[in-house]
Amino acid sequence: MTAAPSYTTTEQENRRSFETCVSLILRVIASVEFGPTLGVERPTREYLTAFALQVDRHAAEVALLSGRTGLDVAAQGQVWYDRLTQERDHPVQVAYHAMHMAAYLGLEQAELAATMLAVTAEALRVLARREGRVTH
Repeated sequence: MTAAPSYTTTEQENRRSFETCVSLILRVIASVEFGPTLGVERPTREYLTAFALQVDRHAAEVALLSGRTGLDVAAQGQVWYDRLTQERDHPVQVAYHAMHMAAYLGLEQAELAATMLAVTAEALRVLARREGRVTH
């Protein structure tokens, strides 16, 4: 017998959407890191910038699930990005770290998970600005 929480249909849909988002973000980060090694083209600057915008949008939606309205998740993401870059010097490392945190926190801690999504969006923007100059 397993003990698992019971979720409503809406909660299940939110959870699936969150998990899909985390998975897609990890794939994009991995494509930046491993694409050249595997002979796959790295995402373009335009793609990374557009994807970061979608991550920000999703982060804002996740933040709403916390019940706090008017939260500037993107600004919090930038603050946390700056903090994390003091420990990890490359945006790919920061993005992975933030995504691990977001996946661990899940929707149960939606506000902080949303902030970690916003950190990842900021890391993607930094990568987009560096595109063409960064080798990994």
